Amino acid sequence: MKQLKRFLIITNDRKPETQPCAEGLMKYLDKKGCFSRHALNEADYENGKIKREILDDIDCVVVFGGDGTMLNVVHAISPCEIPVVGVNFGTIGFLTDVPEEAVYKMADALISGDYSIENRMMLSGSVSGIVRDALNDIVISRTRIIKLIALRIFVNDMFFDEYEADGIIVSTPTGSTSYNLSAGGPIANPRANLMIVTPLAPYSLSKKSVVFDSGDTIRIQLLEKRKNQESHATVAFDGNENIDIEAEDTVDISVSSNTVKLISFGNVSFYERLRKKIGN
Repeated sequence: MKQLKRFLIITNDRKPETQPCAEGLMKYLDKKGCFSRHALNEADYENGKIKREILDDIDCVVVFGGDGTMLNVVHAISPCEIPVVGVNFGTIGFLTDVPEEAVYKMADALISGDYSIENRMMLSGSVSGIVRDALNDIVISRTRIIKLIALRIFVNDMFFDEYEADGIIVSTPTGSTSYNLSAGGPIANPRANLMIVTPLAPYSLSKKSVVFDSGDTIRIQLLEKRKNQESHATVAFDGNENIDIEAEDTVDISVSSNTVKLISFGNVSFYERLRKKIGN
């Protein structure tokens, strides 16, 4: 692989323990003759995105934090497909896979080109003319604490099913080990090309997860559940960028043309990582 020489470093401000590790890496990269820059403050961002001029000459983005931090960074640099690697300061860490103690070994591998890149698919969701991408999932959920919502699903413009539930998750393979898993959905290899639809606490016990092809298009419509009851829900992209919807509004979901380039090391398979991280 390409030898990487120019790095953008991003840390989680809410995890102060990430700062010394990031600073140590920057000093190490400097000794190796590499350039590094720490994106620290609002001046580096514009409308939630890292400024284009900062990214133009960057070979790699190194993220210090947990999977939530990684998701935020993915959105902050999109649609620039710069390779990203995460140093784990979270809990399980499916996206931030490098342990803190291996940060200098990681740097040597990046500089020497001893790494691989996984292209992870994203979802594209359209709501009221607003289009957003998601690496993990797009979630439609209720806004009232005790009221279920009713959802009608179309696949490739054909009626598929109706749900009464707390909501519904449309997940990528990457996101299958996140909210989808906690809701009882299946785990998929992150290199697969598919979409998983999982209901959140469905009223009917017969409503289960369904796996769809990456070429399918999914339309989800919020229904009026009761004539005398207002129907409201919210649409979240990777847990952020919430958009409110009302009865008869639709969410159109398909595979995005954008991808995320995640850096990985060694020959450890996804299934071995899965066993170590969540296996008994």
